[in-house]
This record gives sequence, structure tokens and C-alpha cells, in this order.
Amino acid sequence: MNRVSHKRHIAKTISWRLVGTLDTLILGWILTGSFKLGAAIGGTEIFSKLLLYYLHERIWYNVRIFDTNTSRIRHILKTITWRFIGTLDTMAMGWIISGNSIIGVKIGGFELLTKMLLYYFHERIWYRSKFGISEIQELDKKAEQIHVFKQVFQVSKQDRNQNMGHQSFMILLTGLSGSGKSTVANQLEYKLFQNGISTYSLDGDNLRIGLNKGLGFSEEDRTENLRRIAEVGKMMVEAGLVTMGAFVSPMKADRAMIKSIVGVDNFIEIYINTPLEICEKRDVKGLYAKARRGEISNFTGISAPYEKPENPDLTLDTSVLSVDEAVEQIYTYLLPKLKKIHE
Repeated sequence: MNRVSHKRHIAKTISWRLVGTLDTLILGWILTGSFKLGAAIGGTEIFSKLLLYYLHERIWYNVRIFDTNTSRIRHILKTITWRFIGTLDTMAMGWIISGNSIIGVKIGGFELLTKMLLYYFHERIWYRSKFGISEIQELDKKAEQIHVFKQVFQVSKQDRNQNMGHQSFMILLTGLSGSGKSTVANQLEYKLFQNGISTYSLDGDNLRIGLNKGLGFSEEDRTENLRRIAEVGKMMVEAGLVTMGAFVSPMKADRAMIKSIVGVDNFIEIYINTPLEICEKRDVKGLYAKARRGEISNFTGISAPYEKPENPDLTLDTSVLSVDEAVEQIYTYLLPKLKKIHE
């Protein structure tokens, strides 16, 4: 599970302070007609806002409103709360430094317009940065520090592939709920099995009943759910099995994490790109209806975002393809990768 470090929040604090102070300085210069006054107001607020911004970041990190932390709605809400705090601080600094309350109010008022936009883009840029977010490798290092070491066995993945007669890898089918992921995965496994391929399917609900029992649907729990799935998938691939996984997995970062754990050469991403209106019309589990009534929060496609894969290995739309047609397309794509060893 990824963890956001204090150093990331400190770095975000410093980068925003540079942007924000420059904006305040320019506004102060324009509205007072004095560069010295503008510089004094901008310079003074550095100290107060460094602390305020850092605390604002830590508070929002622990607040679970729009729990998908990557959502634009969350970033907009963060923009509004910070702007309220920041504007009050700027007004106070402008009043104290200039000795004129009207100047303070004007600077604060004008920066509402400029900094709302600047802050929002600052949030989006930092969202795309991975600085200060712990990676799997860092967790491995911690394991070594407590005297946990990876055991190397005599029988390798290659040995098992040789014994099975085909290559092994993990297939991730990603897409909205109701897109047809599980149905396609189920039929695909059956076709592979009928053709002598050793397989196993990982199902989200089944894993939440067992291995991932106790995990909720917060952002952190969802990431941990997928991390565990990836680790299980990795073991299945090492065991020589072609492994199917049908999961909504809406965030690019989480899918990238799965790929990193399983291994680039052992990972195939298939995007089931079925339109939302079709998925909602199907609503096999009745989840969309509950989400529309507000009974389910943070439901992907309704109140939480789905980030489409940028470069999937294969894209299918089950609103125009039958299950058999979709399975046949995937099977045809997989044949060269299976490389039947005994043939």
C-alpha cells in the first residue's frame, strides 16, 4: 500500500509557497503601487502560510471526503478550503504591512481569482508526481531491516512453464462494474482450460470474503486490496498458471502497481470499454441503482472516477461484441504469448 510521507507534504508546501508568494507580491505591487510594499506583504506571509499550508495538507490527508484522493472533486474542495484560509491570512498581512485595511481586502479579493486557478493546477501537477510516495521496493528494504529475506527455490518459473508446456502470465481485465469483465474472464478461462492451458481466476468478491476480508472501500483499502491481488497473481504466475483477474481497478496508479509487482513481461492489460449507460442498464448486482439513491458512496462511474487505460494491450466493448466474440479476440491475441513449449 502506498504511503504519503511528510517530506512530500513539506515539498508541496515549499513549491506552493513559491508560486503563492510570487502571486501575492505581484498583486501587492499592483494594488499599492509600491514594489517594496508588495515584496513586504509577500515576504511576510511566507512564514505564516508555510505552517498553515503544511497543516492543511496533513488534515486533508486524514480526511476521507471523496475518498478517491485522486478525484478532481477532492482537489476542488481542497482548493476552496485552502483559499478561504489563505485569503484571510493575506488580508491580515496586507492590512498590517500597509496600515490600510482596504488594501488588505483588495489584495485578498483579487488573489481569490488568481490563486484558485493556480492552486488547482498545483494539486493536479503534484498528483502526477510520485515524489514522497513509498514504493514496493522501499517496503522490501524495511523487510530486510527486520531480518526478513526472500527465499530462492530450486524450481523456477521457467521450470514450471516447461513442465506445464506453456508460458504463464497474468491477465487483468479492467473496466466499469457491469462491463462484462467477470463473464469474459470466466469464459476465457474455460476456453484456455479446454485447450490444455493451466489456469486460475482471481475474483474480487471471492477474495474479499477470504484473503481480503476486513478491507473496506476507502482509497487506502482499495489500494491494499489490489496490492494483495497482485501479490497472489505473481505467485500464481510463478506457479506456471495463466491467471485471470477481473477488477474495476479504476486508478492508473493502482494498475501500474499491479504491473510492477507481477512484472512487465508477465502482465497483460485488457480494457473492457463498455459505455457507462450500458453498464448501468445491465446493473446485474443492483449497485448502480443503490449508487444513484446515495446508498453507496464513491461508486466508480457515478460518484468516483474511472481513469481509462492509456495503452492497454487490448480494448473490447461488450455492447457491440458477444461474450464468445470477445473471448475469441483475447484467445487469438494470447496464442503467440502462450508459446506451447512441447509443440
